[in-house]
Amino acid sequence: MTYCRQEGSADGTAIVLVHGATVPHWEFDALVPPLLRSGCQTLRFDLYGHGCSARPEGSYSFDRFSRQLIEVIEANSVQRRVVLLGHSFGAAIAAAVAAARPDLVERLVLVAPMLDFSSSSAWARLFRTRGVGALAMRMVGIPGLIRRRRRRYTAIGKPHLARRFVEQASDPGFARALTSMFRTGALADKSTHYSGLRSVAAEILVITGEHDAIIPAADISRIRALLPRHSHFALPAEHNLLLTHPEAVAEGLMSWLGHRSTRGPSDEAPTS
Repeated sequence: MTYCRQEGSADGTAIVLVHGATVPHWEFDALVPPLLRSGCQTLRFDLYGHGCSARPEGSYSFDRFSRQLIEVIEANSVQRRVVLLGHSFGAAIAAAVAAARPDLVERLVLVAPMLDFSSSSAWARLFRTRGVGALAMRMVGIPGLIRRRRRRYTAIGKPHLARRFVEQASDPGFARALTSMFRTGALADKSTHYSGLRSVAAEILVITGEHDAIIPAADISRIRALLPRHSHFALPAEHNLLLTHPEAVAEGLMSWLGHRSTRGPSDEAPTS
């Protein structure tokens, strides 16, 4: 079972939202209202193991999440291509689907896109280790995530979100899913998925936070070098820019889509 939430006019631009590795569909709570006011239709959902979706047995591989996104689009969209927006890990999934199924995607938006969460981390190597990896995730990984979320949400004036995150993280299926994501390489280097977009005709927009401590600036530069010609704009924000700067993200997105011209992307990267 996949939890889906579709809002807005069926005649509006269809935007499918793909969340990151740990925070489910409600990371778009502040972004959706300005998109709806602009006349768009939004579709957001929870990846397996997250939020309100099922936590099935088996491997939580990158391909599994990509197939889930394709199924969500095919089951919920009208007979038209969509604007696909992914944040962080969700951006990598969105890129892979846009490359594999260009018939489904008209435009692609990569927000603070993930390149590689796991290759250089000692904790990631531990989480990948069979037996002790699952124990380490339950005893160290999940408590650490909860502490960071509490600090981060308090710092941005949204402490109530910590309660929502704890509710998800308290489900044993969430820890099992995250452990499997490390073990299967779902969080490893996704360079090939970004370079795979070179043969795709979909227009691409990259939105980044200038103070993002989760995705290094070097990773963003590498991703942009892998992409075909695209638009880009940066906000004075951290990794959770969808929570802290939703209006600015929506305004830039709408300008890029041609809905209005008050603010938008200011530069393009040539094909390398």
